[in-house]
Formats: sequence, C-alpha cells, structure tokens
Amino acid sequence: MKYLGLLGSAIALGWASAHGAELKIPSNVVLPQLEPLVPPCADPAADRFLEVDISQRPPAGATRVQRLSAWVTSDGIFHWPFVMRARNIGDQPFMGKPGEQAAVVIEDDLVAGKKGRVVASVPFDRIAQHSGVAIRFEFAAPVADVEKGKFRRVYTLAIQYKKLGGEIVNTRYGDCNLRNNTFAIELDGSRKGWLSAK
Repeated sequence: MKYLGLLGSAIALGWASAHGAELKIPSNVVLPQLEPLVPPCADPAADRFLEVDISQRPPAGATRVQRLSAWVTSDGIFHWPFVMRARNIGDQPFMGKPGEQAAVVIEDDLVAGKKGRVVASVPFDRIAQHSGVAIRFEFAAPVADVEKGKFRRVYTLAIQYKKLGGEIVNTRYGDCNLRNNTFAIELDGSRKGWLSAK
C-alpha cells in the first residue's frame, strides 16, 4: 500500500509541475483496502467451480449421453455426476478435530417442493494449504422430466462445523473466513443452458 501511495504522490506532483498548479485531492478519497489473494491463515472455502465427474463409470447396459458425460439407465432415469470441492485457499494447513467438520452437498428440489436433502457428506480433519477435498454427487431425474425441462434443483456445497467455537475462527489453523463456506448451483430445465451459479 505504501508503494501505491508514493506512486500516486509522484503522479500528482508530475501533473502539478506540468500544469503549473497544485492538484487538489478531496480529503475523503482513499485507496481500497484489498484483502491479500492468499490469506495468511487457514481458510477452507467452498470452491466456486463445478466439474463433471468423468471418473464415474455408468453401469452395464446404460446409454451414454456423450455431450454431457451423463447416462440413462434401463429404468428410464437420467444420471449426471458432478464434483464440488472444499479447498483451503489459505497459506496455513487447516487442522480440525476428528468428526467435527464435513463438506456437505444439500439438494433443494423446487419442482417437488422438497428441500434440505443431503446428497453427499465428506468429513475431513485436515486440509493442507492449497489442497482440497472432493465431494461427489449426482443429479438424477426421470428421462421424461428431463426431456420436458421439468426440473429445477439447487445444490449447495456447505462446510459445516459441529461446534463453532473460537478455536475454529480465531486461530491461524482454523477457518479465518466463514463467509466463503457455501456455494450453490441451480439446474433449471426452463433455462436454455440449464446451469447457473449462486
């Protein structure tokens, strides 16, 4: 920040000398307070990305939907596998307690009016800096509903703690930013592209 301040002063002085007048800067103009790109602590965060799980293999007899890396089983169900991740974006390892935290994917089916179904839960105790935990889940719906666009579901990845005490938030090895612990995607058959992020 000091470098930016000196640079700004140099530009102002250069402008003033070139125009023969002192540049008047309003007293309420300040530089933005930027957070570092990598926090100097542990920060498990719900990654803002969604990946198709190409490692998931369809069962025998299923029909592939190649463009989506999905498949349809003989019972007429469309399956589309995904991966979300919880990543430690800080520069310190996260060190929790066994069984006290998990990355959870929750499904809200807005067409059926069913909310809060846990479709994946991956417990974790430790995440090394710049490393992560994969959470695999699947969008599954009758083929007839998919063809008619009759689906609208929200999948939310959330990092959950059983006990949210000071040791989680206040130490350099806990979670220094609880505001980035959720990320949601919406699959909506009425949209042209189906997918959107929240």
